[in-house]
Amino acid sequence: MKFLNLTFGLLLMAYTAINATPCAKKPIGFGQNTTGGAGGVEYHVNTLKELKDALQNNGKPNDPKIIYVDSPINGYYYDDGSLMTAENLAPGFTFEKYINCFTEDGKEWLGTPECDEIEKLRKNGMKPLQNQIKVKVTSNTSIIGNGDASRLEELVIQIGSVDNVILQNLSIQAPNDLFPQWTMNDGWNCKYDAIVVQSSTNIWIDNCLVDDGKRIVENEPKYFGQNVERHDGLIDIVKGSDLVTLSNNRFANHRKTILIGNSDSYTADRDHLRVTMYNNVFINCWQRMPRVRYGKVHIFNNYYYADNFRSYPVRYHDDGTVSLTHIFLGLGLESNILSEYNSFNYYKLNKFTNSTAVILSNYGGYQFHDNGSKYNGHKYNLDALAKKEFELNVESTKAKNLANGGTNPEWVNENFTTNTFNPNDYYSYKTIRSIERVNKLKTSVPTWMFEDSSDSDNE
Repeated sequence: MKFLNLTFGLLLMAYTAINATPCAKKPIGFGQNTTGGAGGVEYHVNTLKELKDALQNNGKPNDPKIIYVDSPINGYYYDDGSLMTAENLAPGFTFEKYINCFTEDGKEWLGTPECDEIEKLRKNGMKPLQNQIKVKVTSNTSIIGNGDASRLEELVIQIGSVDNVILQNLSIQAPNDLFPQWTMNDGWNCKYDAIVVQSSTNIWIDNCLVDDGKRIVENEPKYFGQNVERHDGLIDIVKGSDLVTLSNNRFANHRKTILIGNSDSYTADRDHLRVTMYNNVFINCWQRMPRVRYGKVHIFNNYYYADNFRSYPVRYHDDGTVSLTHIFLGLGLESNILSEYNSFNYYKLNKFTNSTAVILSNYGGYQFHDNGSKYNGHKYNLDALAKKEFELNVESTKAKNLANGGTNPEWVNENFTTNTFNPNDYYSYKTIRSIERVNKLKTSVPTWMFEDSSDSDNE
């Protein structure tokens, strides 16, 4: 498989002859026991119907099966080839009518009977949209890209309440929400992640490209000062999911990238959400790489690069100001994160202030340690940065609750610690300690993007 239409300038400059190695046969890390559909029935699929039928495996959905994707599959096309639109999902609804139901600055909903009907239609259209684009993966399944043409677009890959699933060698483009919601205090909100891992175990996502495809937010029209955002996350790992490995993937041009744990209140995630991430590449993603609650997460030998973080505002304050959040890692409630020999790169900022940490941001997490990572090619004390960000969050949280009479959460009484879990207690692994070698991931991951690079058409 080759992927020649690369849109990020960094890769076009770096695209040189590389002899790609075959993708891994077995995962490292918490997902080490994942075998997917090994030894099972093999299917080759070219349509969404064929993909969904193959997952049912002739009435034995949980028996082992390997599904090869041979052609592009787009969830917005019905079986008869017709295109799904917001208008045919919710007759009478148009996005223009929805926009016109706000004041010109977007700060108020007009609330007329006509606008209330438009909002009702918007909500009604979401259910048939979800039914069309959601692909429910069954246990003991491998879904593997097969050839230059394989691609999954406008789909939600739902890995819910199952065990033992592999996604490999796939180009996965995040679905576009046909019914995004504008909220006055939080901007555009969307549903439908590209991949959702929920209440599932033994999951391996390997050697995939996961991005927004051609429809990136910067190319969308602008209303109320923001480009319309039609994407949610690339990968959510939530609701007690466990034993997951993400390896050799490229995540590109996206806002909310990877979420591990989706609620502070969901305490059942304790002792779950164990995730290993290695050899992944993040190009011009904006945040959540990952953002963690509760889980034990091991992040090693990943490459992070941004040449220009997205610049539109996401947080509104009572005084009328806005703040921008540009972060690679998010340390959330009861997270336990070990970072090792990662390469973080954002050359427009070399010094951090209290509001521009970039590498990490704190959401109540107080267990973090880093070994050997570099920022812009230089050593940086990430442990000290993480401690400072935690203490700043404690200070601002206490001040806010003192002012409004709120109750402080328990985490403000914790002490920051670098005593994280030891991955060797769970699995064997080796790190690449040369950041220069980690940087080379940008021209080799995923491997199929760079196969046969000696051909003239790759220049």
